[in-house]
Amino acid sequence: MNAWTQVRVNRGVAAVLGLLVLSACLLVAAVPKVTQTAYDDALRVAMAGSDPSRADLVVVSKRQSVPQGPLTPAVLLEEDRSFRAALPPELRPVVTAPDTGDSHYVVRKNENPVISVDGQVRSYQYLNLAWTSGAERHVRYVEGRPPGAPGELDGGPLFEVALERRAAEEMRMRVGATVLLGGMQKLAARVSGLFEAAGPDSGYWRHNDALRRVMKVRKPGADTDDWYATGLVADAALPELGALYSNTTYRWVLGVDGPSVTTLRAPELVEAVRTFRGAVPVVLEGSSPGALDTALDSLLQEHLTRLRVAESLLLFVVAGLFTVALGVIALAVRLLAERMRHALVLMRARGASLARIAATTTGAVAAVAVPAGVAGYALSYALPGPLTLLVHLGPLAVVAATALLAAGQALAHRWPRTDQREDVATSRPSPRRITAEAAVVVLALAGTYLLRQRGLTTQTDERGFDPFLILVPAGLTLAVALIVLRCYPYPLRLAVRLAARLRPAVPFLGLTLAARARPAATLSVLILLPALAVAVFGAVVSGGLATTQQTSAWQQVGARARLDSALPITPEIVERIRRVPGVREVVTATRTVSLLRTDLQRVVVLAVDTRAYRDLLRAGPLTLPDAPVLVSPDLADRGPIELLGPSPRALTPGGIVTGLPRVYGGAPLVIAPPDGSPVNTVFLDGDDLDPRPLLAAVNLQDTQVTTLDGVLSGIAGAPFTATIERAFTVVTFALAGYALAAVLVALVTGGADRTGALSHLRALGLSTAQARRLTVLEISPMIVLTALAGLLLGLALPAVLGPGVDLSSYTGGLAVEVYPADLTTPVLLTVGLAVAAVLGAFVYAALGRPSGERRRPT
Repeated sequence: MNAWTQVRVNRGVAAVLGLLVLSACLLVAAVPKVTQTAYDDALRVAMAGSDPSRADLVVVSKRQSVPQGPLTPAVLLEEDRSFRAALPPELRPVVTAPDTGDSHYVVRKNENPVISVDGQVRSYQYLNLAWTSGAERHVRYVEGRPPGAPGELDGGPLFEVALERRAAEEMRMRVGATVLLGGMQKLAARVSGLFEAAGPDSGYWRHNDALRRVMKVRKPGADTDDWYATGLVADAALPELGALYSNTTYRWVLGVDGPSVTTLRAPELVEAVRTFRGAVPVVLEGSSPGALDTALDSLLQEHLTRLRVAESLLLFVVAGLFTVALGVIALAVRLLAERMRHALVLMRARGASLARIAATTTGAVAAVAVPAGVAGYALSYALPGPLTLLVHLGPLAVVAATALLAAGQALAHRWPRTDQREDVATSRPSPRRITAEAAVVVLALAGTYLLRQRGLTTQTDERGFDPFLILVPAGLTLAVALIVLRCYPYPLRLAVRLAARLRPAVPFLGLTLAARARPAATLSVLILLPALAVAVFGAVVSGGLATTQQTSAWQQVGARARLDSALPITPEIVERIRRVPGVREVVTATRTVSLLRTDLQRVVVLAVDTRAYRDLLRAGPLTLPDAPVLVSPDLADRGPIELLGPSPRALTPGGIVTGLPRVYGGAPLVIAPPDGSPVNTVFLDGDDLDPRPLLAAVNLQDTQVTTLDGVLSGIAGAPFTATIERAFTVVTFALAGYALAAVLVALVTGGADRTGALSHLRALGLSTAQARRLTVLEISPMIVLTALAGLLLGLALPAVLGPGVDLSSYTGGLAVEVYPADLTTPVLLTVGLAVAAVLGAFVYAALGRPSGERRRPT
C-alpha cells in the first residue's frame, strides 16, 4: 500500500499531525536557543557589573630589587607578551590585545608621604606616582600641560605629575606646586597640569580609580584618615620610576572581552584560568615575585551554579510540556491509524505480515512527520541563539518518537479484527496494565519524597541535575491522571442513576456514553490533566515569585525609598526633601556601626523614631513590633545590650524585627531611639519617587538614593528571572493549546463509533438537536472532572514540591515560602480551557455530522 495514498485520503488528519509535530520540533529546538541566549546575557550582565579585578586577568608583581637595565615601555610590553604566550588556548580568544579594550600595564610607587607643598608642612597626606600605558587616550587636560621628563631637586629626582582636577582641589595642590615627599628615598614632584577622565565609565578607569579621586583610609588605632592622591607621570619618567624599587608595584592588565565569554565556554575557561594562575609565577621567575590577581574563575563558577539551578527549573517545567506534546502526537497518530484501519484489516486478511502492517503505518506517519520536523527545525533558526547539541537532537527525537508510536499501532492487528462497538461496554484493563499503572503511581510518590528531602537544585554545581528528580512533576501529574482515569466513571455512574429518573433521554444517554469512555477519550484525560496541572503550577509559581520579589525589594530598601549620605543631613536639607514632588512622608534616622561590650561583635545601630517608622512601613510587607528598642533574631537571646563607641548606650530590647537586617547586608541590627547624633539616613514614602530630584535636593557628595521600584525592576529584570517568567508564560499557552487539541482529536477519533450509535438512536426518534446535545454531554463530564482535578493538582504542586525547589536566585536572595492565595489566574485559566474545550465539542457537533444517517427500523 502506498503511504502517500493514505496521506492524501486522510489529508485532514495528516495536516493536524504535521502541525503538532512541527510545533513540538520548533519548541524543542527553539527553547534551548532562546534560553542559551538568556544565559549569555546573564553572564554579560554579571561581568559588566563586577569589579575589574574579578572580570579581568591582572598580573601583579612587587619589585624587590632594581631591574636589570632601564625600565622602558618596550620592556613592559615584552613582559606583557610573555604573559600572553603563557595563556592557555581557551583564554586567548577572550583576551583583548595590548593597549586595546581594558588591556594596559601600570607601574606605581606607593606610600610616599607628603612633607610639604610649596614650603607649607602637610600631614596625613600621601602622593603616589603612577605610569600607565595609553594614558593619553583616557585623560583630557583642563589646566596646565601633560607631565614631561623628570628633573632633579636637592639631589633626588623631581617628577612632573598630572593630577585629577577634583583630587587636586581636595589635596590643595595647584598647577606649578612643588611637593616634597618622604620615605626611604628623597623624592619631589611638581604639578604640571590637571586633567579630567575621558570616558569615566571605561574599564581603564575602573582599574585606575585611584588616579581620579582621593582615597581616605583610617589605619588601625588612628583618629584621623590618611589621604592618598595619585599623580600621573610621563613615559620619559619611567626609567627613574623603575629605579624606585621600594613599594613599587607592577600590574599587567589582560582585559577580558565580555561579549566573547559565553556560557558554553565557561567550564573550559574556569579550568584555563586556574592553569594560567599556576603559570604566572613560572613566567616571573628570575625577575620578581608575583601572582595572578583575578576572580574570573570564581565569577564563572558562580554563573555556572546559577545556570544549573535555572536549567533544572526550566527542565522541571518544560518536561511536562514535552510529555503533553508527545501525548497529543500519540492521539493524532492513533487517529490516523483508525482512519487506515479498514485498509490495514484488508491487508492483514490477505496475508500481510505484522512487519508489513507496521511498515505501512510508519511510512504514512513518517511521510507527514519528517517534513514537519524539518520545517520546525528550520523555523528555529529564525530565533537568535547558539546551536547546541540539543537543538539538533531534539527535533530528531520527536520525529523518532512519532515513528515509534506509529509502529506501535501495528500491534492492534496481531489478530484479525472485526467491527466492534466500544461504546456498548467498557473494556476491562489487563493485569499487566494495572501493574504498570501502579508502578507509575509508586514511582511518582517515591520521587516526590526524594525531591522534598534532597531538593531539586541542591548540589547541582558539583553533581549536576538529577534526571529522575527532573521527571518527578511530570510523573506525579501522570500518576494523578491515571488515578482520575480509573476513578472518574464512578461518580458518573451515580449521575447516570439520577438521570435515569428524569423524563428526557439525552442526559441519561450522554452520561452513559461518558461513563463508557473510549480509549481515545481516556488518552485525552492523560493529556488534559497534566497540561492543566503544569499550567496552573506555572501560574501559581509566577505569583509566588512576584510576591516574594516585592518582599525582597522592601527588605533591601526598608521603605519606598532610602537616602544614605556619608555627610550629615541638616534640617534644611530634610525640608528640601519634603518638597520634592511625590514625597508624602519623611522619617530621619542615624545609622552607625558599633560593638557589643560582651564579645565585641559588630552591629549596625539604627537610631530612629520607631513609631514614625512603623507608620511609614504600613503599606508594605514589613512590620515593626510596638517597642522603642528592637533587635534582629541573632541578638534575641542576649538580654540587655551595651554598645561601645563615641556614644556608649545600654539598651533593653522590647521586640524582634525580621527582614530589616537585609537593608544593611544582613548584619546584626539594633533599632534604638534617636540620641541626637547627626542624621545620615532618610526613609521616604510616596509615589513615583525619582532619585534625581532627591539627589538634587540633598546636594551632598557621596549620597546614594535607593528606590523600591529600582530594586524591584533589577530583581524582576535579571536575565535568569526574565527567562523563567517567559518560560512559564510560553509553557502555559503551549499547554493550553495542546490540551484543546487533545480534546478535539479525541472527539474526531471517536467520531465513527459515535455516528454508529447515534444512527441507531435516530432510528428510535432522536432529533438532530438532541444528537448534538448528546455529543456535547458525552465529552463535557470528562472535561469538567479532569479540569477540576488538574486545577487541584496544580494548586497542590507548589506546596508538595516547594521544599525541594530553591527559587531564591530569582527573588533577590529571599526564599519563596508563601504562595499567593489569589486563585483568580488559576481558576480563569482552568475555566477558560474547559469552556474552550466544551465549545470545541459543541462546534464539532454543530458543524459536523455527528447524528449519522436516519436508519429505518427493521
